[in-house]
This record gives sequence, structure tokens and C-alpha cells, in this order.
Amino acid sequence: MQASDIHRFRLVERAGPGQRVQWRASAGIDSAAIVASGFGRAVPPAALADPQLESRGAGAWRINARDDSFEFEARAVDAVEMRPSLLSGLHQPFALTARERFAARCLLALLRLPGGARLLRNWHAKRSA
Repeated sequence: MQASDIHRFRLVERAGPGQRVQWRASAGIDSAAIVASGFGRAVPPAALADPQLESRGAGAWRINARDDSFEFEARAVDAVEMRPSLLSGLHQPFALTARERFAARCLLALLRLPGGARLLRNWHAKRSA
């Protein structure tokens, strides 16, 4: 995780199911999170500035932040970067046009009738070819 991209992480989930703790940051359309499951005994800080995650071995972890450092125990810790903007262009070739959406809606409505499934399969085969 690059500290120059994201500066502030805030605590959004504290010891819910599976003793999960999550810090989340947002930078425009992209966001990042630090997720710890099986979180043990320590009280998580409410905010972290420029966190750097470090494994200490045997389930011990350390987060070095700009202000201070925080040590804790957890079964697993993940630093996740979500970048939906990277994938937005990949979906364009598969998007249905308005005409195709209307045809699909009509075919799905006809699905209940005898032969409706065959009509839908034939339409999809023709569109995919």
C-alpha cells in the first residue's frame, strides 16, 4: 500500500463476526482497507495516518503509523486496495444496447410460454456468435 496515495484510515468495523477489525480509507473513486480477522485483546485505534503493515511472526502484527505504532495479535491481516477504475473499460464491449435490453426483457417474459426457453437460447447464440 502506498502511503503517498492514501493518508488517513478510520476504524469502520470493530470485533464483529469472527473478531474482525477493519480500517478504511478513501481516495476519490479508489479506496483501500486494512482488515484483521481473529483480532485479539488490544483496543484498536480510531484512526491511522499513513499506516505501514508489518508481520512480527506467530500471529503478531504491527502497524507503524505517522503518529505512533500499534501492536496486536490476529489470525490474518490483509491490506486491500480496491481500484474499480482499472476494470471499467473491460466491461464496455459486453454492455447491452437499449435495443438488446428490450429484446432480452421480451424474451424473458416469453420464457413462461412453451418454446420460450428455445427462443432465449437461439437469441443468445445469435448475439454471441
